[in-house]
Amino acid sequence: MIYLKPITHNNINDFAGTSYDAMSFEERQNMIDESINKIHDKSYFEFLVSYENDTVIGFMNLYAHSEHIISCGPAIKEQFQNKGFGFYTETMALKYAKDRGYTIAIASVDENNKSSIALHEKLGFELDRNYFNRQGRNMRLYVKTL
Repeated sequence: MIYLKPITHNNINDFAGTSYDAMSFEERQNMIDESINKIHDKSYFEFLVSYENDTVIGFMNLYAHSEHIISCGPAIKEQFQNKGFGFYTETMALKYAKDRGYTIAIASVDENNKSSIALHEKLGFELDRNYFNRQGRNMRLYVKTL
């Protein structure tokens, strides 16, 4: 059974196999503290852990852009990718966000991340536009009504 729980400091060493693995211990602590306090840059922020039974399979971050718009960012561990876990994790996170009053979800996806593009399109996100992020990477902005 797959389920989501808010991150705690007990998860500080669970990032192996995700893009968050490159963060320093201090950066991880700060991110967890922000999630516990549910605020980052004066906006709602929450970092959820995705489990299959008692095994951490990945993470989902939620960040509010406004009262009604939330961004969702999945990070599934390498050994669990391409097995449907991202779909179930993000589906649950979108319901979680909708239950908190958000009506629009957005996702910024790297143009080269074919798996994430396929995931967001399967979830019903629509491509809004392509753009270059601050690091100069070509990105896709996806939008979905919740």
